[in-house]
Amino acid sequence: MLIEVVLIGIVLSVDSFSAALAMGTRPYKIQDLLKFAISSSMAEALFTVIGALAGSKMAEFIDAYDHWVSFVILVIVALHMIYESLNDKKDQQEKDKQFHSFFKILIVSFATSLDAFAVGVTLGLAQKPLMPYTISIGAFAFISTVLGMQIAKKASVKLGDRINIAGAIVLILLAVSFLVSGLN
Repeated sequence: MLIEVVLIGIVLSVDSFSAALAMGTRPYKIQDLLKFAISSSMAEALFTVIGALAGSKMAEFIDAYDHWVSFVILVIVALHMIYESLNDKKDQQEKDKQFHSFFKILIVSFATSLDAFAVGVTLGLAQKPLMPYTISIGAFAFISTVLGMQIAKKASVKLGDRINIAGAIVLILLAVSFLVSGLN
């Protein structure tokens, strides 16, 4: 069971890592990093618990459109990032002094956590012990967010706006993968 718990935590953390790569291109303080990592880990854990409690009827309802919600939210965030990268350099330099708003962090955390809901439903239906899975999912989301942010920070210093656009492309690809997997 331990291997299964760890693997599920790692697999679900990939979305948090990808989002952190995209969002970590702006200069940030340790407080910003912690806000995003905690938001990602709490959203993943919370959606796992909510999914487990929701049961199969709710899963069928949510499953019909969760991929569309994730797709739209992530594409909007990505397009906004591209717009900021292509915007006037003076305006961009002012914006780059601050990390993303807390609202944007919550939106991205929410969008990347919808798959945790489905996993939670599966855990609930299989009557698996919820606590170890929830801890694993939350912990790996936290770790992968920190790693993604650190990698993005180092890359963005060298590559500037290009890494911001690349991060936006990663979010768009993530959104498309959610959509495609949801439609299948």
